[in-house]
Amino acid sequence: MPFRTALSGLNAASTQLRVLGNNIANSSTVGFKKSRTEFADVVPAGSLGTASNTVGSGVKVSAITQQFTQGNVNFTDNNLDLANSGQGFFIVSDNGVNSYTRAGNFGVDRQGFVVNTQSQRVQAFQADAAGTITGAINDLQLDRSDIPPSATTSIDAGINLDATSLIPGNLVPTNSFTVPNTTILDGDATTGTTFNSPNFTAVDQYGANQTLNVRFVKLAGADQFDMFLVQGGTTFAAAANPITATAIPTSTTFAWDADGAGSQSATTVTVNTSAITGITAAANGDTTAATAVSAVTGSQQSAFFASDTTTFNNSTSVNVFDSLGSPHLLTTYFRRTGVPNTWEVYGTVDGTAVGGANNLVFSNAGAVVTPAAPSTITLPAYTPPGGAAAMNLSIDVADLSQYGSAFSVNSLVQNGFTTGRLNGIDVGETGIVTASFTNGQTRTLAQVALANFSNPQGLNQLGDTSWAETFGSGAPLISAPGSGSLGLIQSGAEEGSNVDLTEQLVGMITAQRNFQANAQVITTADTITQTIINIR
Repeated sequence: MPFRTALSGLNAASTQLRVLGNNIANSSTVGFKKSRTEFADVVPAGSLGTASNTVGSGVKVSAITQQFTQGNVNFTDNNLDLANSGQGFFIVSDNGVNSYTRAGNFGVDRQGFVVNTQSQRVQAFQADAAGTITGAINDLQLDRSDIPPSATTSIDAGINLDATSLIPGNLVPTNSFTVPNTTILDGDATTGTTFNSPNFTAVDQYGANQTLNVRFVKLAGADQFDMFLVQGGTTFAAAANPITATAIPTSTTFAWDADGAGSQSATTVTVNTSAITGITAAANGDTTAATAVSAVTGSQQSAFFASDTTTFNNSTSVNVFDSLGSPHLLTTYFRRTGVPNTWEVYGTVDGTAVGGANNLVFSNAGAVVTPAAPSTITLPAYTPPGGAAAMNLSIDVADLSQYGSAFSVNSLVQNGFTTGRLNGIDVGETGIVTASFTNGQTRTLAQVALANFSNPQGLNQLGDTSWAETFGSGAPLISAPGSGSLGLIQSGAEEGSNVDLTEQLVGMITAQRNFQANAQVITTADTITQTIINIR
């Protein structure tokens, strides 16, 4: 009778319904993989029937297999939520015992370890102090300690200097003109008397020659004179204090404006009669003398003052850091000289000059030729206040150019930083775990490891959406995401269940029909049995 056969069908359908129900129940479980019921027919052992007359004994469940197809990726706000977009499993460890999961909903425990919801620690390839990934696999831990500061040593500059810039600043004689005692006067000069010296030539701020005349006017006071500079009929204003003739200077330097707006401050002149020769009149204690200015044509010389924007063409600033992490403002000034394709570079730190002029020479094509490769300007050591070590700064000018376009700063990067605290964690698609800090620095901490198996169907299901290796699965093949057949990592996302509810509900209807049909077989067999029993 077919009771046993029908009963096996009922058992198989019941198992299928349980599998389908479990799939439906876990349709929202992160990393869950649906199962499928596999059936096989049953043939009595030792049957002597031939191929044409053998009758089977029913059905059995041959296997319940996991379906490791990709689930939907759902995005979250947690950067440590990880989704694997291909083959492979995350490795988690509990006291050194590894298990494998597709559920990437991770967080951080109080010790900084990255863990799953069962407090199992995520395994990763570790990085050394330089951020290089090593082959060692261990628990992934986030170091929350501050990173120490690093003093600035170099600044990489990408700047264009305008080739059409004018030569800035005041051009003054490189040599002071002398005032020799060439004219000797008898006795005291009469008040109001004007003494003219010979004309001389000086160079103005634009490089043009200007003819000037020095005049001394006797004042009412003893041995006092006003000194004037006259240029082109324009008399420069006299200083508030007159010149007292108490000493004859060996040389005198004048400063003036070419437009006549400036004036020369009072100069003291001492008369030493014992040093005066060639006097034909009787000399007494009141002997006075006038001096003549010899004509000297000086060559132009640049004058730079950080506080005077007319003495340089352009400047740019960047914060640099000392050994204690304190910021200091490094300002670099660029001044074009009268020599073609030549500039002067000056530096100040917090307003304090660091060294003098550094020459910067460009080729006719606008590229740096001086300083020669590696094209670095090294500033003298600067010792900041507050106990920090001396700062040794160098400016890489290899990327500077001199083209006929406006001054522009394309890049200005220094290599120092202040202390920083952990500000965020990011995981790249290849599993690289990068920490970002409040000082703008980043550090490579580790690389998430993935494991694959020759036969994932052979894994032992542990619950909590995790599996353990078995002899049937083979040993884990551990590597970095994206290598070989392993998938890539999506940070801030979770892989959902791969259960298709529509598919499961249709399967449930089918299993129900199978159950009902097998039940009907039992009903029919029972009716037949009753008929046999009732035969008289």
